[in-house]
Amino acid sequence: MVTPALDSGQRVHDEAYTKAVRDVADSVAGRVFVAGESWPTLWVRDAAYAIDLGAGLLHPGVAGTSMRRVADGGRWEQDRAAHFGRWPNLTDAIVGAVGAWACYEATGDLDFLSRSHEVTRASLARAEQEAFDGGLFRGCASFMESNSGYPPRFAFRGRAVGATKALSTNVLHYRGYTIAARSATLLGQDPAPFETRAAALKQAINERLWVPSRGRYAYYEDADGRVSDRWEGLGTALAVLWGVADDAQAVFRAVTPTPHGLPCLWPRYPLWSRWLVKDEYNYHNGTVWPFVQGYWGWAAATHGATDVFAAELAALADLAARAPTFHEFYRPATGSPGGSARQLWSAAGYLALVHRGLLGLRVDDDGLRFAPVVPEGFTRVRLSNLPYRDMTLDITVTGTGNTVTSCAVDGVEQSTIPTTLTGHHRVDLTVADGP
Repeated sequence: MVTPALDSGQRVHDEAYTKAVRDVADSVAGRVFVAGESWPTLWVRDAAYAIDLGAGLLHPGVAGTSMRRVADGGRWEQDRAAHFGRWPNLTDAIVGAVGAWACYEATGDLDFLSRSHEVTRASLARAEQEAFDGGLFRGCASFMESNSGYPPRFAFRGRAVGATKALSTNVLHYRGYTIAARSATLLGQDPAPFETRAAALKQAINERLWVPSRGRYAYYEDADGRVSDRWEGLGTALAVLWGVADDAQAVFRAVTPTPHGLPCLWPRYPLWSRWLVKDEYNYHNGTVWPFVQGYWGWAAATHGATDVFAAELAALADLAARAPTFHEFYRPATGSPGGSARQLWSAAGYLALVHRGLLGLRVDDDGLRFAPVVPEGFTRVRLSNLPYRDMTLDITVTGTGNTVTSCAVDGVEQSTIPTTLTGHHRVDLTVADGP
């Protein structure tokens, strides 16, 4: 495999991309993705999010094997947490559908899609039976499964956390339904049942978790129907990216990142912040997680929010330079690295900012499209040797802005690259500021 390389004219970004590619490659062990240097095993959510963010594009075989391993029981497995336990306190197992769909996008393997669709269908059915309650799904927020990510009254009370209805976990189930609908269509099945459930869940999220006075979503709804006064980074980013948010621009205005990027929740819980010397109390308490930054930047680029995207791209490149590898999280006030080194999904978060943001890569059923978002300060961005299915692409974007003025493949103007293309090809795009 030829290694992809970024030439953006800015050393900090080129080195961050090289580091991200290397960290992802170094996270392969036993033909699967492992979560990090301190987490040397396969985790469902870590692998699924990382594959979706870009690791699956670079290593499609490893990605497919990883997702097969976490579906041995016919449903996506649920990760376990020391503080809150596992299912049904944690109910984000449907994240497996996100990773599996990214595997299909990277390969076009309909046999894999058929098998993963059955796993997703079974996982949704289980969640409907065991976690669905009055329009929303119960369960801890995705990946926020530690005491530091919740008010002190929830400490070590997995059942209490499991009775809440978190934004990220519900947006994940919405995504599970939309993936199931698209998969059903591709497989010649009826997508309507999944489309109906997706629409109902989206409506419930927007009726129950949207806070109009603040222009953003609440972190969770508690067992008594009261919404948290805080917001979560991952759920907010995914709601915008996956089309749950009806007013994405309002969210961009309302959610303010820290100087070092979007935090996983905000404001911080004061009690936990007293013990900053210990990662246990700092872990999910307003820290900056690069994979969350990756989704936030991807969402911003998708909606043409150039300033938001530019800020997150710069923040994560700066954080990447602070250690030899991408870390699990970074502290919001200082940017100092914390948690595990060589964290898989952290590296993948930066890949997403380059692939989905700077290059604007969009995967449609009939091929690849490009909608680059190039902030001021860049004049020419070139990514060489990007693999996609049976082709390898050298992509050059000239100019700044988010409006494509020309797109040529091997010198011929065209807006889409067919998925059936093979071999090595050149893609040249020109962008400018929009009207």
